Amino acid sequence: MLTAANIFIKYGDRTLLDRVSFTIGDKERIGLVGRNGAGKSTLLKVIAGNVKPDDGNIQRPTASTLGFLHQDMSIPKGKTVMDEAMTAFDETKRIEKRLAEIHKELEVRTDYESDAYMDLLTEMSDLDHHFHLLDGVNTQGEAEKILKGLGFKQSDFTRLTDEFSGGWQMRIELAKMLLQRPDFLLLDEPTNHLDIESIIWLEEFLQGYEGSVIVISHDKTFLDNVTKRTVEIELGKVYDYKANYSKYVELRAERREKMSAAANNQQKVIDQMERTISRFMAKANKTTMAQSMQKKLDKIDRIEVDEVDTSTMNIHWPDCPRSGVIVAEVKDLSKSYGALNVLNHVDLTLERGHGWRLWGKTGWARRHWPR
Repeated sequence: MLTAANIFIKYGDRTLLDRVSFTIGDKERIGLVGRNGAGKSTLLKVIAGNVKPDDGNIQRPTASTLGFLHQDMSIPKGKTVMDEAMTAFDETKRIEKRLAEIHKELEVRTDYESDAYMDLLTEMSDLDHHFHLLDGVNTQGEAEKILKGLGFKQSDFTRLTDEFSGGWQMRIELAKMLLQRPDFLLLDEPTNHLDIESIIWLEEFLQGYEGSVIVISHDKTFLDNVTKRTVEIELGKVYDYKANYSKYVELRAERREKMSAAANNQQKVIDQMERTISRFMAKANKTTMAQSMQKKLDKIDRIEVDEVDTSTMNIHWPDCPRSGVIVAEVKDLSKSYGALNVLNHVDLTLERGHGWRLWGKTGWARRHWPR
């Protein structure tokens, strides 16, 4: 279990996280949501230990592991995709080495009843369990499976990481995170650079993941398919919903309605108290009473309701001349980049009133389609 206790972060005059507390249990699937700038990424950085809060702390079991995929990943240059992915198993190699040391030590020790001997057995059991969670016996096969799931082809495995765009390098880093199988997996916008097929694969992978997952994403479908709990950050506070994103939206609307009603009722009480204080301050014999009421008023914890962003984008397209029945006609269209053939003798006709959707993996022919 991971526990966040009284996390407080303030930037200048703005309180970003106001003594928030929550726990993350085993095998939890949590969506972290809130407005842009609410503090979602900052909270993940605090959990990961990358940012130190002004107050409060994060506690998790000493032997537990944590992986954090964030927006500022940096992949080392000069390695092939497969070599870089295999660095995820550095921990596996460390465990193997330590297990070998323990086995060698147990062969010569005879203090079977001592606490030190029992501690050694416990350590061996924990390491052995973690080793099998990492699937240490088939690291190469596991690396190939995850890289392919994230969209890499077999021929990509021997290419240098330098040859890939930032989005594809993020996939390499994500592959390493998944291969490490940390107890707590923090994902900040993991679907940003993934195509549909890779997103579907990632959803299925996370659904069967043995550890806990905390994810930030603007992909509502992804959140619905992966998470079962939603934690919202609003005005520095945390609101916890035991529901996926779609259900959270409904529950949030109900909560906001109740909070708005409570805020309105509270404001009526405050207005009445202010009027009474004003009247009493004008009378010498009631000044003390007015001052006492003012102290009570100052101590009231005001109910705040974050404003909902209801702004919409309005786009006006000017009228265009009516086209002919045949809007576009393509005959025997081919396109290649070196040895890569992306379009091969394509024929199609686009008629007025029809709509087309281009579909395919990232890097396929849709980006080269004539405009």
